[in-house]
Amino acid sequence: MTSFLKSLIDFLEPPGLIWLVLTVKFALHVRRRRWRALWFTGAAWLLLTLTAALPVPHLLLASLEDDWPPVEVASLPACDVIVVLGGGVEPSRLEPAGLHFKGGSDRLFTAVKLAQLGKGRLLVVGGGAVESGRLNESEADGAKAWLEAWQLSAVPVQSLGKCSDTHDEAVKVAALAKKNDWKKVALVTSAFHMTRTKAVFEKAGVCVVPVPCNYLSASIRGHRLKWFDVPNATNLINFEIWMHEAVGLLVYRLRGWI
Repeated sequence: MTSFLKSLIDFLEPPGLIWLVLTVKFALHVRRRRWRALWFTGAAWLLLTLTAALPVPHLLLASLEDDWPPVEVASLPACDVIVVLGGGVEPSRLEPAGLHFKGGSDRLFTAVKLAQLGKGRLLVVGGGAVESGRLNESEADGAKAWLEAWQLSAVPVQSLGKCSDTHDEAVKVAALAKKNDWKKVALVTSAFHMTRTKAVFEKAGVCVVPVPCNYLSASIRGHRLKWFDVPNATNLINFEIWMHEAVGLLVYRLRGWI
């Protein structure tokens, strides 16, 4: 009964409710033989089913993460510097800690762990600009201030400032590597993002040791895949993440960044 009630409530959330409406409309079009209207409704129903109800998003994400299995950080070689990409935190005047942690915050904590293990002499933090009221703040500056205030890093922390994208982060790190004669960089980012990240950093001339983290697909995390579930936002978010990476890889290739 509890499982039934939970599924019933899930169907009242936007993805489930929209799926139910499309299912009813699809059935009505078939019953009334409205074949032209059936195409649009059927296409919308199929798209929502694939991206929100079936395990397609998890399988697509797993196709990116499978190339980057978890690493034993203690066995990683020592590097000149640890670089962690942005996307996990943002400065926030509403939070008591001054920082809002997002889905990719595993990146920052992985970098802190590497610093504690002595895998680099410096921790470099990347990230984009965050709109906060009338202010335009740097994610990297906020993360740096938090790490230093809480004394979480065993090594000095440096901010890359405001970066527009992963390519911008790679270019800035490449310039620092050339200036400071860094030979090897421990590169921390989400596993699904590592293929594009490693390629763009290496194209910029940075020798990297990949440190993937923030695994999201159910199969990689050891969770059982449900071959049909109540359409939900988590599946839609996972599909969006995969699509962002797929489009990103294409754009980066077209621009000659990888």
